[in-house]
Amino acid sequence: MSTRTLANAIDTLTGQDNFVYNGRFTGQKATGVQRVARELIVAMTQLPEIDHVTVAVPPGDKILPVDGAQTRKIGFGRGLFWEQVILPIFAGRRRIVNLSNSGSIFRPRQVIFMHDAAVFDTPAHFSLRFRAWYRIMFWILARTSSCILTNSDFSRQRLAHHCRVPASRIGVVPLGSDHLDTIESDDNVLGEHGLNSNQFVLAVSNLNPTKNFARIVEAFQRVNDSSLDLVIVGMKNPIFGEIDDISNVAPNIKYVGYVSDSKLKALYQHARCFVYPSIYEGFGIPPLEAMKNGCPTLVASAAALPEVCGDASLYCDPYSSDDIADKLKSLLYTSELRADLRRRGHLHASKYRWQTSAKILLTELEKL
Repeated sequence: MSTRTLANAIDTLTGQDNFVYNGRFTGQKATGVQRVARELIVAMTQLPEIDHVTVAVPPGDKILPVDGAQTRKIGFGRGLFWEQVILPIFAGRRRIVNLSNSGSIFRPRQVIFMHDAAVFDTPAHFSLRFRAWYRIMFWILARTSSCILTNSDFSRQRLAHHCRVPASRIGVVPLGSDHLDTIESDDNVLGEHGLNSNQFVLAVSNLNPTKNFARIVEAFQRVNDSSLDLVIVGMKNPIFGEIDDISNVAPNIKYVGYVSDSKLKALYQHARCFVYPSIYEGFGIPPLEAMKNGCPTLVASAAALPEVCGDASLYCDPYSSDDIADKLKSLLYTSELRADLRRRGHLHASKYRWQTSAKILLTELEKL
């Protein structure tokens, strides 16, 4: 099939739309970046200014469609090859919107959402191949894209520094925290893992070394309370390389892996507190999820977390297991502090709505 025929195919699929959304993420596990792309598109489809949104996806049977959007399987191939080569051909004259950190380096005038500058700032925590590719891709896309977006002022400044572009070229679209609101919590998760309500500390993230799980475990052990469990929710990912095993440290430290949103919501609602001493964070959705679901939070005074969490969280030094342990004790054994953070956290997290994020995104797209 010729290039002109391929371009005509996407013209037929999308009508007079100016944009086509890169849907490669629809075939991937829903971790942070994938969740952001999905929630932003869902929220975009609900804006009264938007008639419809077209998401182009690779062929295959493992695609999870985006609610409200028109999903179109196009071309052939999958993964990086599909994103870099096939999607740009099929997009024709339409501008590609890439919301999950990556886009084709062969296509100018795109929209690229870069979630953080971690591959530059914390390179040792990524595999060599992943780190090299993302550095090259970000550097190129920062120069060829019509619109560069990120999720916090912290990320904007770091990306501008490393990609050597003016910070004014990068727009900020804060993320949302209300994606679990319509989901019914599944309390069965407590029985599945032998947990008692209000008797466990919760930690949620992918198992990236920057998330600081080793110090979380050390701090929890220093609390030295056998009546409490530490529950770690997260998915291992080979792009971060090998990390220390955290599943067999102690009987009351429980690594439960990836859980559904309904079970995650139940864990937030039944945890005594949530701990997130991440060394590096471009935004940080899990603390806002915890706040939104009534769970008081302890987070690191590092990277974008103070910007995102404001005065609604307790803060700790992420490089000190002693400080994490001390702050954790304060949160665990001071009911007044937990109640105050629970109240402030819910009010604060309620400001972060995906509809608001979508409106800001639409404003950025309209500038084009």
